[in-house]
Amino acid sequence: MKQRLGVLLRTNKIAIALEIVVMFLPFYLALIINDSIGSNHISLGGGVVILQGPIVYLGMGISLLIFWAAARLRGAGWADFGVTRPKNWFRTVLVSLVVALGVLGAVVLVINPLVNAIPNAEPRDMSMYSHLAGSLPTLILNVALMWITAGFLEELLWRGYLMNRLIDLQGRGTKLAWVIALIGSAIIFGLAHLFQGPVGMFRTGAIGLVFGLAYLAVGRNLWPLILSHAFIDTLDFVSHYFGG
Repeated sequence: MKQRLGVLLRTNKIAIALEIVVMFLPFYLALIINDSIGSNHISLGGGVVILQGPIVYLGMGISLLIFWAAARLRGAGWADFGVTRPKNWFRTVLVSLVVALGVLGAVVLVINPLVNAIPNAEPRDMSMYSHLAGSLPTLILNVALMWITAGFLEELLWRGYLMNRLIDLQGRGTKLAWVIALIGSAIIFGLAHLFQGPVGMFRTGAIGLVFGLAYLAVGRNLWPLILSHAFIDTLDFVSHYFGG
C-alpha cells in the first residue's frame, strides 16, 4: 500500500495536485483564521513578542509534517528540492549577495513603481512589524526565527517544493512548463501574505517571481535563495527597529 501510494504521488497528476493542496491547506487556512481574528503576535512578556499569531505557526507545522510525509512516500530527498551541501560556502554566499542585490534592484526599479501605479490602492498593512520598533530583544528573536521561517522554509516550500511539483503536475519540464510553474508559485506565494492586504500580496507575489527566476538562474540550488531572502528580510527588520 505504501509503495503504491508512493508511485501515485510520483506519477499520477490527480495525486500530485491533491498532495499540493493538502500540503498547503493547513497553512493557508491558518492564515485566513489568524487574519480574521486580528492576531499578529505572540507576547512573551516584558515587551518581547514573536511576530505572527500562534495559529499561523500551528498551520505551518501541520503543513511541514504533510510535506515531510509526502516526500518520504515519494522517496524524495533534500537534493530534489535543491538543498545540497555547497561545495564552496564562500562562493555560495557571494552568489546569494548577487541574488539579494538583483531582488532589491527589481523591487526598486520595477516592482515598487508598478505598485505605486495602482490607482486608489491602499498601502500595505505593515502594522505587525511595529512591534520591532525600538525593542532589541524582539528584533534579535524575530531575526533568528525569520532565518528559519522566511529564509529557509519559504524558499524550501514555495521554490524548492512547489515549483518542482508544478512541473511534475504538468508531466514535462519544457520551457513553457517552467514558466507556468514560475508564475503559479509566485501567485501562491503572494497569497501567503494576505495579512499585508491586496497591495502587499501583489508586491510579495512579484518578489516571489524574481526569487523563482533566481532559483532557475542558479541551477535550482536553493542555498543562494535561502541566504539572500534572509539577508533582505534582516535589513527590513532592522529598518523597522529604527522606525522605518
